[in-house]
Amino acid sequence: MFFIVDTKDKRAEAATAVSRLPASPRYSVEIKPYKRSRSLAQNRTMWMWYGVIADHMGCEPEDVHEEMKVRVLGVERKIVAGQACIIPKSTTALDVDGMGRFMAAIEALAADLGIVLPATDEYDYAKHGAKAA
Repeated sequence: MFFIVDTKDKRAEAATAVSRLPASPRYSVEIKPYKRSRSLAQNRTMWMWYGVIADHMGCEPEDVHEEMKVRVLGVERKIVAGQACIIPKSTTALDVDGMGRFMAAIEALAADLGIVLPATDEYDYAKHGAKAA
């Protein structure tokens, strides 16, 4: 079960579901603030844009992605198998707003390179998490 508790009714529904759980087997219940994950539209648009930029630069979309992660999100220093490593931070933990800011940085890079990125039917949803009115 998964609940997003944003109303009194949903809070009551979640509480009822927990109260009806049998004593055995044991259950784990976690309560944490809700965070909207980046959307599929954002992810699709990001990779489409990477393809356009990569074609212009003569590289692979994955190379553009790694460069953007370093430029925008920075890096982490970790010890892996006893070796110090510098690893780009990941986009997977970004929420819709964070991904929107990340995509704005992709647009800025493209503009600096003189590239016009295509806008899809889902452009506003990809950028802001909501369809245009």
